[in-house]
Amino acid sequence: MSELDNIPQKQNVEIEIVKLDETTLTTVSELNNTIANIVSRFGEIYIRRNELNMELKNLDELQAQFDSEFKIKNDELLEFLDALDEKYPQGRINLQDGTIQYQPGAPSRKQQRMQTSQPSSQGMKVVKE
Repeated sequence: MSELDNIPQKQNVEIEIVKLDETTLTTVSELNNTIANIVSRFGEIYIRRNELNMELKNLDELQAQFDSEFKIKNDELLEFLDALDEKYPQGRINLQDGTIQYQPGAPSRKQQRMQTSQPSSQGMKVVKE
């Protein structure tokens, strides 16, 4: 500890006060205000970005929900129309007046799909003209 006693210590601290000129004071004040405004804008951007991210997350969830609902309802519609086509082959529905035009005795669309997906048992026909 005796070493610390040998360090010279200054007992007096001098402080001077000088009045700044208006130009310097205005410049510092304007720069300080500009920086404060920028920091505030950074905060606004941060908050808005978080709001947008939350909104995008909600939209993603809604989209997934509607994708699922669309697939289910679209499958239901196709199934219903296939059943209707069995009863009214090649039918065309007019939703305005609630009527259906169809071709009695014609194959249904389902029957046509099945016929085109099965290979012909007779093979290819060649026709000379």
